[in-house]
Amino acid sequence: MKKIITLSVLAFFTTTMYAADDSVQTEIDGLKAQLTAQDAKIAKLEKKQEHNIKKISHVNELANNDNLKFKADLRTAYDYISYKTANGKETSNGLFSNRLWLNMAYAPTKHLSFYSTLAYYKLYGQTIGANHGFNYNDAYVNETANPSDELRVKEAFWLYKNDTFLSMDIPWTASIGRRPSTDGLLVNYREDQRAKSAIGHDINIEFDGASFLYQLENVTNVPGMSLKFCLGRGMSDAYSRASNVTANSNGTYSFNNNQNYTKVSGFNDNTDLYGVLFKPYDDGQYSLHTLWFKAFNLPGMVKTTTANEYNFKQTGDIEGGAASFVADGIGDGISDMLDDSVVFASFAYSKTHPGATSMLGSKNAQTGTSVYVGANWPCQLIDNARVGIEYNHGSKYWRSLTYGEDTLAGSKLAVRGDAYEAFFNKELIGHKLTAQIRYTYMDYKYNGSNAFFGDAGTPTAVNGDDVKTAQDIRAYIRYRY
Repeated sequence: MKKIITLSVLAFFTTTMYAADDSVQTEIDGLKAQLTAQDAKIAKLEKKQEHNIKKISHVNELANNDNLKFKADLRTAYDYISYKTANGKETSNGLFSNRLWLNMAYAPTKHLSFYSTLAYYKLYGQTIGANHGFNYNDAYVNETANPSDELRVKEAFWLYKNDTFLSMDIPWTASIGRRPSTDGLLVNYREDQRAKSAIGHDINIEFDGASFLYQLENVTNVPGMSLKFCLGRGMSDAYSRASNVTANSNGTYSFNNNQNYTKVSGFNDNTDLYGVLFKPYDDGQYSLHTLWFKAFNLPGMVKTTTANEYNFKQTGDIEGGAASFVADGIGDGISDMLDDSVVFASFAYSKTHPGATSMLGSKNAQTGTSVYVGANWPCQLIDNARVGIEYNHGSKYWRSLTYGEDTLAGSKLAVRGDAYEAFFNKELIGHKLTAQIRYTYMDYKYNGSNAFFGDAGTPTAVNGDDVKTAQDIRAYIRYRY
């Protein structure tokens, strides 16, 4: 009987164990099926995610690379300008203007980009007796408030960049076209925008040419060290199309022997410029910037035998240079205001090399110098605002290339004398809508500060009807997006 009971118990437990094994196996098989289904779902989701990533990349490519990306910059300004002569005569005027920049960018690959800016700068309404002459000089046409409403090409260039140069760890860029050479370093603070190519102390003009930049930090272990070469052409020695037709003063026309696009009679050659920008040091807070350039066959007004009559001729060459120190933040953690303050100091020189005619009224080489200092800091009374002050002094023969400076009363950095400036920049709606109030005062010691390079630029002492002081009070609202 005991044996029968024992066998029965063993049979029961054995059956139960086998049943349990079957149940566990069923559960395992179910879990495997679920995992297989989950794996399929995950694979499907991964495939969908991969598709979405490609789609997003394509959208980004369309937005930033394969299609032009536009930005708008519209500034409406009011300028009150006034002049006072050495003998006390005063004249003044108030002017409204609109300036529009349409910025475009295109990057088909990670190495190659295209940039362009179309510009429109116009006084309100029509001016009386508008003279379309030097007002349309190519070197500063987009920094001049003209009486008409053309949309011009301010910048247009392609940019190639790479992380290595001839297998060396030297990031570099190459660019050709109409380069961004206005509102450069130092000048950019008063203009409330990022600095462009050149140092604004002595070069602030548009030009067509090329540039090549080499970042040397990785091979020298000096923070921010770089070397840049620039080439440009300011004037092509060529007749324009249909130059064989001459308009006579009586309304008739005459024909001459000039041939389209051939060299112009009486001119030496093209007006060219080359320069070198070397940045010895830049750690993000303290930086030193240097520039040297030489320009050839510069034009100017040359006296004739008739009083107050000049011929427009090429007069000779000029060289120049600048060394500029910038502190973007004073000290380290002294105060929030000092951490966000900017101080700069710059020294520049110019030297003429006359050709067959005189330059700046002299047939001998003449050297001029200029000092430019400034500071700007967060306003302590109003949020999202900055205050700035600047001063510059130019010697008797100082000669800058700053026709593109946007000061209606004349370039302050070209002054042979002293210039003082204060500005207040305010963000109204972030950096998308901003405002500025700016006051510029120029005290001339010598004439010809912003003239061309011939006799009209002779630095004679200011007297009589010569302009002694000039002022420009500007207020603007600017939209950028």
